[in-house]
Amino acid sequence: MMHLVVAMFGLLIASFGAFGLIRPPDFVKLARNFWATPKGVHYAAALRLALGAALLLAAADSAYPRALAAFGYLSLAGAVIVVLLGHVRLAKIIEWWGRQPDIVIRLWGLIALAFGIFLVSATLTGPIGLR
Repeated sequence: MMHLVVAMFGLLIASFGAFGLIRPPDFVKLARNFWATPKGVHYAAALRLALGAALLLAAADSAYPRALAAFGYLSLAGAVIVVLLGHVRLAKIIEWWGRQPDIVIRLWGLIALAFGIFLVSATLTGPIGLR
């Protein structure tokens, strides 16, 4: 069951990545709107916690258990970092990131797309997933 949750996270991440790859200005606008309120920090931390827990629980039954476990721990650490940095600092980071050239934004989109596809592939082609 948890591998399906990770696959759904993967599809979501891949979708955002494709969006950033295809429409960088709109992707930046979406990111700025997300971080525009303190609620964004709470949502981001909650999503990272959920993804981290799901990755750790799904790791053993995946095609790449060590990689998924490592990404799970990184996601949990990311949740803590997001909370510690807070809304104001993160908004400044997003503003800086949003001023980068489109090629940089597209590169981040490509990385997210690849990571999302990896998550789907690793969880749906593992020992319990589809073959």
